Amino acid sequence: MRPLLASIPVLLGLLAPSGMAQVPSREARVSLNVAERDMAHIVDYLRERSGANIEIIDTADDAISTTVVTSLQLTDVHWRTALEIAAEKIACIVEERQGGVLLVTKPAPVIYEARDLDIADVIDVIASTGRANVVIAPEVVGTISVRFHGVPWRDALEVVAKTRGYTVVEESGGVLRVVDPVVLQDQLVTRSYQLRYLRPRGSYAPKIESEFVVGGSTPPEGSAAEHFTVLHALRKALSQAGDLDYIERQNVVLVRDTQQVHETVGSILNSLDVEPLQVFCDVKFVSTLNQDILNLGVDYGGEGPLASFGGGQIPITLPFDPGAGGFEDMIIASPNGTGPFVDPTLNGSAATIIPDTVFGALSFTKFAGTLRMLQQDLSSEVIQAPKIVALDGVPATIFVGETIRYAEAKSEQGQAGGLQLSIQEASSSPVEVGFQLLVTPHIIPGTERIMLEVIPKETSLSGTGDSALAPQGFEVFTIGAAGLEGSIALPRTRSSTMVTTMMLDSGQTAVIGGLTTDSDTESESRVPLLSRIPLVGELFKYRTHNRDRRSLMIFLTPTIVHSDADQELLLQQELGRRRRALADEIEAMVGGGIALDAPPAEG
Repeated sequence: MRPLLASIPVLLGLLAPSGMAQVPSREARVSLNVAERDMAHIVDYLRERSGANIEIIDTADDAISTTVVTSLQLTDVHWRTALEIAAEKIACIVEERQGGVLLVTKPAPVIYEARDLDIADVIDVIASTGRANVVIAPEVVGTISVRFHGVPWRDALEVVAKTRGYTVVEESGGVLRVVDPVVLQDQLVTRSYQLRYLRPRGSYAPKIESEFVVGGSTPPEGSAAEHFTVLHALRKALSQAGDLDYIERQNVVLVRDTQQVHETVGSILNSLDVEPLQVFCDVKFVSTLNQDILNLGVDYGGEGPLASFGGGQIPITLPFDPGAGGFEDMIIASPNGTGPFVDPTLNGSAATIIPDTVFGALSFTKFAGTLRMLQQDLSSEVIQAPKIVALDGVPATIFVGETIRYAEAKSEQGQAGGLQLSIQEASSSPVEVGFQLLVTPHIIPGTERIMLEVIPKETSLSGTGDSALAPQGFEVFTIGAAGLEGSIALPRTRSSTMVTTMMLDSGQTAVIGGLTTDSDTESESRVPLLSRIPLVGELFKYRTHNRDRRSLMIFLTPTIVHSDADQELLLQQELGRRRRALADEIEAMVGGGIALDAPPAEG
């Protein structure tokens, strides 16, 4: 056998995706074509698409909900951008409160001009316009010149304070303080932030070993906090006097810093600590076998066309027993034993008559001279169909196979000067044989598209050993020197690895091919003694040339899982598929008449 390995990766094609219903997503992108619609309808639509908490604050003076947006045309924009533009159309703003709650409000506009006026007086005018509760610290002093024309009062207050180097801090109850940032350094506040979905990297990480793959996941060394990148980002937001601690067991972050820093930390965590989407990966390893077979020569007992040879009516006894399925020596004559005789197997005609000879006729009725050239394309077989759910951006791996341990031999010089052989488990043992797939899904924000990093790998034994010492897939090696020789069987493996990145819609199927193994097998069988006769000996030989090409195709279907309802739907689809497959198998065995009832509907 001469095994040939062809592993040219090819992306064969993309199949049509299944329809997916729109589900709320904080990364949703929308297109709006609005004409004469009130703000409440627009907010309801954006709330449905994003799943965000959006509220409209109506007052006695301004009914924002019923305010009409005359025209708004947007194409493929983030829902938050669409909300802010729609609010701007009716002179409103979007405020974000603690917990990510969004408020659509209409702040009082500031129309005011002043030159070289005391900053406290300017702040007082702005606070009166916005009907806000504002406290001005004693250290806030100086003069300022301003000119505002329709600026929201909160924006005007922030700009005035920042111009003189001060800051605005919001306290409980909505009270605003205008203070010097230096003073805040002595007013540190400690708060705890419970992380829900953000967690350090786990102690275990998927990996795939191949000389063609650079990098890969390795478990982190040290404490979890050292590798928690979110903590690094939060520490950069702290002031010089601030401090941050992480309690791993409760997954809680403790921050001691100014109120302004706490607002920044809260904003960062509100945007990062959100429920991650999941991707359900349905994988099928499909193996196909294509065989090109050439049989040339005389095949005794085959299924090919029969050829009868005539001769004298002389009994012939061969010097060996051909065994079951071989040819038989038989005297063929007419029913009365004289001839001529009719052989219906010759040329397919019952009227074919072989003339009498002096000695009669000899025919080997199972003597089949065949010449076959055929191609067999065997049915495809789904050899593995694993399924896995992976978090967005988190690698996951599937391995289906077996682990084979093997030994290595060492020769050492003994005390008497001779060689001593010892056997122990090899340093590179065990070897894993089977199929492995490593995937890392990345969901494109605001879309139903997935970018997949895919690494499939197939490993199999390719040794030619078939003895008790060397089982199939192993090779026998001789060790030692003259007088002290030994044999050891070691596995011989071949593998196919592919590294690719692809873009798919949710529910779309990618077909990965090119993982192909070729093997050629040549064999010759002959009839003892007769095959050695010059010239006619070829009639007693039979040669077979078998070429196998086994191809492995991987069907990969990723589906975005937005909610528990999606998981339930995927489960029901899988149960339905297995129920249909089981029904088909039962029908094939008993010839129909048995049906599997569907489970009763809930409710």
